[in-house]
Amino acid sequence: MSAAGDISPRRALVIKLGHIGDVLVSTPVFTALKQAYPGLATTALVEEGTQAMVQGSPHVDQVLVLRRPESAWRAAQSNLGLLASLRRGRFDLAIDLSGGDRGAFLAFMTGARLRVGFEPKKPHIRARAFHRLADPRGTQNHVVETLLRPVRLLGIEPQDLALKLYPSPQARSQAQSILAEHGIAPRAYALVHPTSRWMFKTWTPEGNAQVIRHLLHQGLKVVLSAAPQSRELDFLALTRQALGDHPGVLDLGGRLDLPLLAALIEQARIFFGVDSAPMHMAVALGVPVAVLFGPSGEKMWPWPWMWPRPPWGCWPGACWSAGTRYTSSPRVGRGGRRRA
Repeated sequence: MSAAGDISPRRALVIKLGHIGDVLVSTPVFTALKQAYPGLATTALVEEGTQAMVQGSPHVDQVLVLRRPESAWRAAQSNLGLLASLRRGRFDLAIDLSGGDRGAFLAFMTGARLRVGFEPKKPHIRARAFHRLADPRGTQNHVVETLLRPVRLLGIEPQDLALKLYPSPQARSQAQSILAEHGIAPRAYALVHPTSRWMFKTWTPEGNAQVIRHLLHQGLKVVLSAAPQSRELDFLALTRQALGDHPGVLDLGGRLDLPLLAALIEQARIFFGVDSAPMHMAVALGVPVAVLFGPSGEKMWPWPWMWPRPPWGCWPGACWSAGTRYTSSPRVGRGGRRRA
């Protein structure tokens, strides 16, 4: 880690407004700040429903949550309370990783003596909220590398680029109880999460059923998960229908909160799914993964998070055509990385 520039902050705020996976892929930023500034107190500001991705982390000392109540009166109360918390925080450094108007406004309202964000793609007044601006452009970079650009503006060269997630002791205990109740041993099952918030990323129910049969044939039990939204549960039901009646399958679709899902992924032998928040969680937990990228941009996920795409357009054990990935038998290495 190189010298941390010309400032020595005592309190830093990192703003990342977005979905679950968006928050999780920002965790290397906290790691870099903590390593660069010993004794730094870090605060994360995230949207409601994503705070589990940073809670319990030794690199995050406090978590503030942006809530969006339906009631206009309650929304006003919540926003005023958040702004008061930002002022009370007396932050020396504020970094906005969101790249939008709301994040820029919140960073500005901290009054931090150094505010860092992303340069708008077109001239915009929100650029005035910051003292330093990072260039967000470039589609050949992993998203983590892009999120670390504001950190590098501080003179910091991050060394630990790994995503990090810390399930709570309560969630781990609950996961152990669920597994024991159904006779499933840790490391003896695959966690299969075939859906995504964006359903266009999903594969077919028949394809997922075939993979589940293969996992069962390999001697693993299978734990199924999906978000509680009806479209994801409907897809999981179609997958179960295509699978048929097989022992060794535990369907927990719609019944897991994020901490419990993280704890169950942590105990799995392998994670199988698509480009989704649970995929990022598996990588952060060091669990081997087999992931299908269909319409997602695979160029955003190279080494060290996943190995690079070879020039002929196929992975060992997986090829795609017209935007569809067809897998055969990918080999999985430790720490969530596939190996050739």
